[in-house]
Amino acid sequence: MTGPLLELDRVTKRFGRVVIAEDLSLAVGPGQVVGIVGPNGAGKTSLFGLISGDLAPGAGEIRFAGRTVTRLDAAARCKLGVGRTYQVPRPFGDMTVFENLLIAAQQGGGLRRRASYAAAVEALDRTGISGQANVPAERLGLLQRKRLELARALATQPTLLLLDEVAGGLTDPEVAQLVEIVRDVNAAGTAVIWIEHVVRALTPVVSRLICLAGGKFVGDGDPATVLAEPAVREVFLGTEVTAALAGGSLEAGSEVKGDGAVGGERSNP
Repeated sequence: MTGPLLELDRVTKRFGRVVIAEDLSLAVGPGQVVGIVGPNGAGKTSLFGLISGDLAPGAGEIRFAGRTVTRLDAAARCKLGVGRTYQVPRPFGDMTVFENLLIAAQQGGGLRRRASYAAAVEALDRTGISGQANVPAERLGLLQRKRLELARALATQPTLLLLDEVAGGLTDPEVAQLVEIVRDVNAAGTAVIWIEHVVRALTPVVSRLICLAGGKFVGDGDPATVLAEPAVREVFLGTEVTAALAGGSLEAGSEVKGDGAVGGERSNP
């Protein structure tokens, strides 16, 4: 397609006096990978709610694939090609991994019989959890639950994938594995918007980084430039950002303070 895949045009959302999105405008092209960072309470997950249809804006317009979807609910947008994950994985615990993916393909993606089975199998393969296909979801460890959450979104066969902190709580090697999965998904043509506190997961993958704070965009551009902006350091990172970090690695002994989980320790999911 020509033109943006996703467009937000002056979107605003308030809960009483609390503003979670203020006059936000955004365009994401087909196949683009965009990272979103910001402090807790910045409105990042609410932004995903507005894009996916979980939340309705109070003002503004949302367009997807050339179609106005502002008043469509999440189920309708999912069938159009908007897939998302959640910070805390939400599988059906008493169902197997494969059954979870079938439900996602059929109820989320609107696929039927053979097409839904094929989508479920493909999602298993792409996320590396084929060996757990017949395991009840409640028995999975954190990494496998994160992969299942990603696989459920992929089973809907999205053209836009929204990832909400899928790297949270994982070790460095586990993060690296997830990064490769996201690379492969994007290489197949799926656009990705990825919210993440684990900055080192974003920088090797995204071509564009946005910082959100107080319901407003305070930085938007290539990752190295955005991470070096004083406004971004102040509201999100709280420290100097080195060129090494912007390139996806850390200098010895350096760390990001506050909400920026860039060290090798596990963070709370």
